[in-house]
Formats: sequence, C-alpha cells, structure tokens
Amino acid sequence: MTNRASVNVRRASVADARAIAEINVASWRAAYRGIIPDDFLDGMPIAAREIALQSRLQRDEGDGAPAWIAERSGVAIGFVSSGPPRDEDVPLPAAEVYAIYVQPGEWRGGAGKALLTTAVDHWLERGAETLVLWVLEANLGGRAFYEAMGWGWDGHRQQLNFGGFATPELRYSRSR
Repeated sequence: MTNRASVNVRRASVADARAIAEINVASWRAAYRGIIPDDFLDGMPIAAREIALQSRLQRDEGDGAPAWIAERSGVAIGFVSSGPPRDEDVPLPAAEVYAIYVQPGEWRGGAGKALLTTAVDHWLERGAETLVLWVLEANLGGRAFYEAMGWGWDGHRQQLNFGGFATPELRYSRSR
C-alpha cells in the first residue's frame, strides 16, 4: 500500500451535496455491479441525487440526522449519514447508520473506518445503546468491513425494492 495522506473527517454541509452524490454513485457502481442490474447502475443520475442531498443536508444541519465527509488532502473521498432508527423494533435509545460510501479508489485506505467510527462515537456520546445499519446480503465486502468493525447480523432481513428490482438486505447491529 502506498503512503497516503491522513484522512480528515468533518461535518457535511449543503455545499458538499455534489461531492457526496458523486461518491454515492461511483460507490454503488463499483460495489453493487453484479448485484444490482447494470442498466440501473449505469443510469443513476448524479444531478438528481445532488438535489435530494441538498434538501436532506439543509433539513438535518442540527444533530438530528448528521452526516460527515472524509477528506484526503482537501478532497472529499467518502461520507456517512446517520440518525434515529427507522425500524420500530430497535430497542431505544438507538441510532442508525443510513449510508456510508467511499470512492472506490480509496477503499481500504482508512476513510470508511474513520467515518463509521465518527458516526458511532457521535451516537454513543448521546446515549445510544444500540446502533443498526442495513447492508445488501450479497455485498460480501461491505459485510466483512462491518464485521471487522464489531457489527453483526441481528437476524432481520428485508427486501430492498427499487426500479422493479428487489434484493435482500440484512440488518447489522452493535451494542454499546
């Protein structure tokens, strides 16, 4: 592995929406190729994702559902977003990691670990006892990453449905 500059993690703002959208789309295309149909991945519009992210980031500028950006040498290379759990069966107090993505060329470079640690620490400091996230069952690389970070499948499975396609997701959790 080459010597890389350190990763800096900071709170995301509305101004980061374009960079987050680009990271999101590039990551989906790399991580989910062979899991999600190519035509869906190839047709993912960055501009539409950017608009949705601007709205979400503007709405969540407080601590309700924070997002963070990972940068290397001042360039955004990853992001994580989090907030209250969406599933009613998660024991409270709890939080959910909604999304975490890193530019494919930066995988295994420390950004994902720094981002996930930042989100987890944020919620633990606010009293969360349980943290959850959803991961595609076929995303073996993502699952291995979460497991290495102390997360595990909690037995819950659901179907992620979008664009006429469905794929199973597993809920991972970790406790304080």
